[in-house]
Amino acid sequence: MENILNRSSHNPMERFNQIELENISLVVQHLRELLPKHPFIALEGEMGSGKTTLTMALLKALGIPEPEGSPTFSLIQPYELPNEKVLYHLDAFRINSDEEALMIGLDELFEEDAYFIVEWPEKIINFLPKQRMILTIENTRFNQRNYFIEYGE
Repeated sequence: MENILNRSSHNPMERFNQIELENISLVVQHLRELLPKHPFIALEGEMGSGKTTLTMALLKALGIPEPEGSPTFSLIQPYELPNEKVLYHLDAFRINSDEEALMIGLDELFEEDAYFIVEWPEKIINFLPKQRMILTIENTRFNQRNYFIEYGE
């Protein structure tokens, strides 16, 4: 795994190995428990690894019955959770420069008291908060993934 998101050897690292997509709830439940203390999730993984699938499962677990899917073209999809907190799902794949990120207001958005799930965080590395959870998804076999979760204290 690359160190593009400034990993630290001092941060806790948890692994969920060989999880079948039907059992993604194991990972989702753990993320639900971590989210209040670690409200920013940077999702890493190659195209087709299941970043959006995981995000949709987490949104459903947080009380959003019909999430919109990946905001690839709109870039940002806000959701108001039942606890009235907002969760922003960002897909940064189409952002090509810091100037574009500034134009859509990511610097200000990330200052909000909200939850964030960001796909392709490496595209906006200069805007990510220092305190973040990094979730890396690794394809293994046809219907299985490894999940690595790293977060600060």
